[in-house]
Amino acid sequence: MKKSQRMHTVNSLADRKEQEQAKRFAKSQKHFDHQQKKYDELKQYYREYADASQHHSAQKLDVHRLQETRHFMSKLAKAVAQQGEAVARAEANVATERQHWLDSRCRAMSLEKLTDRYREQEQQQVNTEEQRQADDLTSQRFVWSARQNMDMA
Repeated sequence: MKKSQRMHTVNSLADRKEQEQAKRFAKSQKHFDHQQKKYDELKQYYREYADASQHHSAQKLDVHRLQETRHFMSKLAKAVAQQGEAVARAEANVATERQHWLDSRCRAMSLEKLTDRYREQEQQQVNTEEQRQADDLTSQRFVWSARQNMDMA
């Protein structure tokens, strides 16, 4: 079996691995987008709640209500910070998965180039053999023709 034919299985495995890595990368990107959206929504809610609480504090709320608002704002700020950390982890995961995908893509492309080189070498060998056979045939015809001419003379 020719090298290029043996490489078919290797190329198939490399392509499959690249596709799996691409799916993992896409999944991590989707997860990151989801985490980023949650983070943006939390920050927006925090700003809106802070604006609303400032408006209410201007209307002289009782101390208990003001403490509850501050406590809720503190919890909300903590949730925003935690979500920010989740976004950072998801972003790092995206970078890692992207690198894995690029590595597997590079490997698959390298193997395909190697297979192409094998095919070119094999074709060159075929061409060389055909040329050798054509040269042999031509020289045999020449010898035969020369013998024919000698026999006639």
